[in-house]
Amino acid sequence: MLHNWSDEECVQILKLSKEAISTREPKGKVIIIDVVLGSSPSKQTREAQLLLDLCMMVILPGKQREEEKWHKIFLDAGFTQYKISPVLGSRSLIEVYP
Repeated sequence: MLHNWSDEECVQILKLSKEAISTREPKGKVIIIDVVLGSSPSKQTREAQLLLDLCMMVILPGKQREEEKWHKIFLDAGFTQYKISPVLGSRSLIEVYP
């Protein structure tokens, strides 16, 4: 989960992750379980995501992010592709590829 971290810290974490998987097989990926705001069709899930986002802003420097923000973070970290699957209620499975 990266929502506890600022955008800059997420980029640094992902850069280190990319470096680690790049030294292995060429088909490696990073798997992230996190909230992607607006990814769920359920009104209740969207409301839960927004409430959690509000809590994050009060307690930690992190935040919940929409897909566009995740996309920018992935690009800044040097990744070229990603896939988001909203499969865990308010959380999504995010696969990021170098």
